Amino acid sequence: MLYNEIITKKEGRALSIKWRNAVTVLCFLFVFFVIGSLANVTWNEPLSLTGTMVFSSICIMWTISIGSRITKRSEKRYFILLGMLMLLFMVIRAVKFSRFLNNEWLERHLWYGYYIPMILMPLLSLMISLCLGKTDEEKLNPKSKLLYIPAALLIVGVITNDFHQLAFRFKPNFDNWRYDYSYGILYYLVFVWIIACVLTALIITVRFSTVNASKRKAFIPLAVITVSLVGVGIYIFTDFKQTRIMNVAELFCFCVAAYWEACLLTGLIPSNTGYDLLFKNSHLSATITDLSGDVIYKTAVQKGDGAYIRHEQSISGGKITWLEDITAVEAQKRKLEVANAELEKKAEIRQKENAIKEEKTKLEEQKKLYDKMNATLVTQTEHIRRLVSEAEADEARWSENMMWVCVIGAYIKRKSNLMLLAAKSDTIPMSELFLAYRESLSYLERAGVSCEICTLPDIDFPSGLLLYAYDEFETVIESKMPDISRIKMNITEKDTSVLFDIKADETPLLFELEKGVKK
Repeated sequence: MLYNEIITKKEGRALSIKWRNAVTVLCFLFVFFVIGSLANVTWNEPLSLTGTMVFSSICIMWTISIGSRITKRSEKRYFILLGMLMLLFMVIRAVKFSRFLNNEWLERHLWYGYYIPMILMPLLSLMISLCLGKTDEEKLNPKSKLLYIPAALLIVGVITNDFHQLAFRFKPNFDNWRYDYSYGILYYLVFVWIIACVLTALIITVRFSTVNASKRKAFIPLAVITVSLVGVGIYIFTDFKQTRIMNVAELFCFCVAAYWEACLLTGLIPSNTGYDLLFKNSHLSATITDLSGDVIYKTAVQKGDGAYIRHEQSISGGKITWLEDITAVEAQKRKLEVANAELEKKAEIRQKENAIKEEKTKLEEQKKLYDKMNATLVTQTEHIRRLVSEAEADEARWSENMMWVCVIGAYIKRKSNLMLLAAKSDTIPMSELFLAYRESLSYLERAGVSCEICTLPDIDFPSGLLLYAYDEFETVIESKMPDISRIKMNITEKDTSVLFDIKADETPLLFELEKGVKK
C-alpha cells in the first residue's frame, strides 16, 4: 500500500488521500448524473442499458471503495449491505423499464419494489451510526433490532398496495395508473420514516464522534441531507419527474452516497485515509524516499541547531529516515558531568557511590530472579504460544484454547508470585498456596472442569516445598489437558507433615511434605 502511495505521489497526484477520494467520488457521481440524464431524457434503449450498467458499476465501485476506507468490521458490514441495496435498486429499475416487460401488474409491483431499498437504506444508515463508539467485540443493543419491525411493516404495506391503496390511490381498474394517482397516508409515513432515520443517524454520528473539529463540520452532511430531501421532495411532489432528467433510483442512491461521503470527508466517521497528513504533521524530522533516493514525503519539522541521531529503516518501495533530537539528553549529560566533578571533591561522593552499588546489586539480584522465573516457566510459555497459534490457525478452536491459555496463565502468575515471596523468606504462609490453587481452579471451572478443594492449614511452610506442591499440581493438570473433566484436592495436616491427595479424573497424585523432605 505504501509503495502504491509513493508511486502515486511521484506521478504528480499530490492531493491528500482524503481529498483525492472525495474528488474521485465526485467524478463518479458526475458521471452518474450525466449518464442518467441522457438515458432518461432520450429514452434510447441501448443508452438506457448502458446507463444501468454504469449505475450498477458505480454502486459496486463505491461499495468497494467504502470497504477499503472503513476499518471497523461492524460498520463495514452495514456499508456492504447498503451497497447491495443500491445495486438491487438499479436491478429493479432496469427490469421495470425493460422493453420486454409487458405485464402491467408486474411493472406496478416492481415500482412498489423501489420502496424496499428506500425504506431499508435509511435504516442501515441508522445502524451504521449506532456502531460508532463501539469496538468490533461490542454488540449493538438488542432493542435496536426492533427498528426492523416498522421497516418490515412499511415494506409489506407498500408491496400490498393493490389491496388497500393506502400508499398510492388509483382509479378503478388501475386505469392510467402510471400517471394518474395520488398519495395515501402510508406513503407519507414512508417519507417520515426516511427523514427520521437519516436525521437520527446524523445526530448519533455527531454525538459519538471523538474529534471536536469534525463536529464543527457537521453542517456539511446536514446540508447534504437538506438538499437531498428538498431534491427528492421536488421530484416527488412536483412535475419535475416528467422531465425525466433523473429517475428516483439514481436520485436516492446519489443522495445516500453523498451523505456518507460528507461524513467521511469531515472525519465524523473514522476512515483508513489521511496518512500523508499524519506523517507531514509528525513532531519528528523525517523523510520517505523511493528506491532511487528521491524524496517522496517530508515532515514539516526540519533539522535545527542541536544534537541528533540519524535512524534509517527499509520499507516497501524505499526507506524512511528520521532524526532523533538528543539535545536535551546531551545537555543533561553535561550537567551530570559537572555535578560528578564537584562530587568527586567531596566526601559524600563515596556514600553515593556505595548507594549506587547497593542499588546495582539489588537490580542484578532482581534480574537473576526474573531470569530464573523465565527459565522455570519457559515450558508453560511455549505451551501458551502453541495454543494461541492453533487458535489463530483454526477459529473453531479459539474459545477452547483461550480457556486453557487462562489456566496456564494463572499458573505463571501465581508461580511468579510464590517465587518472589520465596526470594524474600525461607517460609511462605500456606494461605498463599491456597490462593494459587484457588485461582487455577477458578479458571479450570470456567473451562468446564468440576473442582473441589478443602481449606489448607494456616501455617508457614518451607518455600521450596511449597513451590514443589504447586508444581506437582500443575504437572497433573497439563498432563490431562484438554480432556480433564474433574479434579478433587484434599490436603490434610498431620503432626509434623502435610499430606497432599490430588485426583485428576481417575489419575491419583499422593505426596507428603514435612520439614524440608519429600516423600
